[in-house]
Amino acid sequence: MDENTLRARRFVIEVQTLATKYNLPFFIVTQGASAISNNNCDAVEHARKSHIEWELKNGIDPYHDWAEDGTK
Repeated sequence: MDENTLRARRFVIEVQTLATKYNLPFFIVTQGASAISNNNCDAVEHARKSHIEWELKNGIDPYHDWAEDGTK
């Protein structure tokens, strides 16, 4: 895994931490990483569904959990 992907994943982890701190739903996507935490926010749900469509069109597994790759 390259350094840019690792940096993107660290950034996403920081966003997750902030969202938890403020108890806010979110969806974030950047090159090499994305994450979602949602509880009934229509805008977040719509953004994730749109991103799933994009991932499928571009040959990316939308259900891959990069956290399982040992990044955390």
